[in-house]
Amino acid sequence: MKILLVYYTGTYNTRFLTDGVQAELLRRGHEVDRAEIRRGAPVINTAGYDMIGFGYPIYGFNSPLPFNNYVKKLDILSGQKYFIYKNSGETFAMNNASSRILLRRMRRRGAIFAGEYHFVMPYNIHFAFDKNFVREILFYNKKLLKIMADDLESGHAARIHSNPAYNFASAIISVQKIGGAVNSFFYRADDKCTLCGLCVKNCPEDNIKIKDGKIEFGRRCDMCMRCSFFCPADAIHIGFLQGWKVNGDYRLNELERLGPPESPYITPESKGFYKCFINYFKDIDERYARLEDRGGSPDKTDI
Repeated sequence: MKILLVYYTGTYNTRFLTDGVQAELLRRGHEVDRAEIRRGAPVINTAGYDMIGFGYPIYGFNSPLPFNNYVKKLDILSGQKYFIYKNSGETFAMNNASSRILLRRMRRRGAIFAGEYHFVMPYNIHFAFDKNFVREILFYNKKLLKIMADDLESGHAARIHSNPAYNFASAIISVQKIGGAVNSFFYRADDKCTLCGLCVKNCPEDNIKIKDGKIEFGRRCDMCMRCSFFCPADAIHIGFLQGWKVNGDYRLNELERLGPPESPYITPESKGFYKCFINYFKDIDERYARLEDRGGSPDKTDI
């Protein structure tokens, strides 16, 4: 198949996932192109593709506004197949509703649903994940990538089921999309700032500038956290969300190469926030076992 991956990324979690999706599909002999969404990116021509993959990080139980705006401009053909690979830092059921806008838009254009998959990636806000937890997450993501690729080839359209209550609550919470513009009034770089320009260069909304020897934030912030997360001097204050700030690259490629931790991070006794991962990992294990049973699993050394 000829496949196009269209994705938006904040702190590069979705870009990292897209690397994995592309590598797995290429390994299976498919032709894969990709388009990363950022301000000013040209609208890609989707003609000639057998399938389109849409990737995005879940922001407050919703898809990001720049992602929605870009997809709205795409010329999707009736009968064109598509799938979704989204990610968040937790598996709460409210996340099931995050694709409702995309799904509705694709139905109106006559596109054919080919599957939806929810990957976990480490937080870039709230609190930092333990490195062993990240290693376990990445191990399970590789399993889910193989499940997804096998489903796409076999025609099994895996669904993530939402309901009217989740959809309604997600729509209400979506008003937070204006929060970036409001909160950006309170963004600032403190005295630790070295004016390295990394935040200016990397902002996907071109929302940051250096003016008169100071960092200046505009009003197009989507709260992706790329500037504060990757600031080498940890100099950026993120307004009302400062108490939740996470700073520092997880170095995902290095952690993935290490493989899973020696002892499981998530166990049947996991409590509180971590409890939601028990059934999530169990479900992936069961789906992967079925994949092995029917001979669809590739070389186990890949995981």
